[in-house]
Amino acid sequence: MVVSSHSGVAAISLALLLLQNVNALSITESSRAQTARSRLSEAFRSPSKKLTLHPEIVLPEPSDPTALLLRASEVTKLSQILRTRAKASAVFVEGTVDALAPMGKEQEDARGNFPGPVPIVYSLTDSATLSSSLEELQTVDGVEGVMLSFFGGKEIDSVDAYLEEAKDSAITDMCSAIWDAGLQPIPELVLSPGSEWSEEDVERLVDAVKDTCGGLDPVSIVFTNGETADSEEEEESNEEEEEEDSTPALSIPASVSKRTAFIGSIRTNAGGGRMNLATSQLSTDKFNGAFLRADCVPGYRLNPDLNVVGGFWSAAMGELKSLKSKNFSFRSKVKLEKDVPMEWYNYQKDIMESGSLGKPSGGPDPTLNSEGGDYKGF
Repeated sequence: MVVSSHSGVAAISLALLLLQNVNALSITESSRAQTARSRLSEAFRSPSKKLTLHPEIVLPEPSDPTALLLRASEVTKLSQILRTRAKASAVFVEGTVDALAPMGKEQEDARGNFPGPVPIVYSLTDSATLSSSLEELQTVDGVEGVMLSFFGGKEIDSVDAYLEEAKDSAITDMCSAIWDAGLQPIPELVLSPGSEWSEEDVERLVDAVKDTCGGLDPVSIVFTNGETADSEEEEESNEEEEEEDSTPALSIPASVSKRTAFIGSIRTNAGGGRMNLATSQLSTDKFNGAFLRADCVPGYRLNPDLNVVGGFWSAAMGELKSLKSKNFSFRSKVKLEKDVPMEWYNYQKDIMESGSLGKPSGGPDPTLNSEGGDYKGF
């Protein structure tokens, strides 16, 4: 049997047409979404391969009318502090879109200046509100992405567990809606405490996330360790032990790291060098960045004073980026248990006035009295 050259060309053309149709089924990014990808990719990756730092800000919703009126100016001031003093690479923000708007405006107004704007990622806490949130975000400048906690924050311990959860998930449609809005979806995966992931596991997992997102690699994936069943009292009494499991245990292959930025969550309490230890571990494990959760800020749940929060991140991130020796100590004026907002303000004021977050030394101060309000590093 002889096949003519015309038949061969027709077959090739048909194959190309089918391939184009398959590709058409994949999610495509708008020009606005591509711009957001570029800005976030630049923020999540350091040219020098250093760990990028991204604080989490929880914006309160005041019940007092006066406080509500003052919130806009406080959020604007906090935004400026994160950009100029803390020098965050990107910032994750939880709260209402209305509360976020002043921060977005401050960042966008800084475009073309130095320091330039810090990309904002909106943390979606309720998937049911995605549609309305995206509609509101259309009018807010400075926001480049939306973080989705996959499967409602349910812990996964293997790729198979992920695939099982993804079967009946509506996440693909949610990611598509975010891309259609000109933003980037940022998946958050909560890993079971103690679970270990080999390079092969990580590659399979990233491939699975890509499929869940609609066939397009997300610009970044946030990995968070699930919380243990210990009570808060037990956690406080075992702060030394929690250092071991404070960061996700991933073996990240270089080939996959080129496709998406790996961001590791840090929830450890500040003090005793715990934040330094956690960020160092992420850097050793070849993560691109650290997501510094609001849990790091002492007493933030009691009274999330934005001035206090701004002062904390300025001091903490300044130290985390410092090349100086971390074996130093400094003394705070008061114990934090009394009045967290004011006490922490005095605490971070001492740090700022010192000029260098304490003086390097050959080891910890033997006179350090932690129960009396002394703290050693972040």
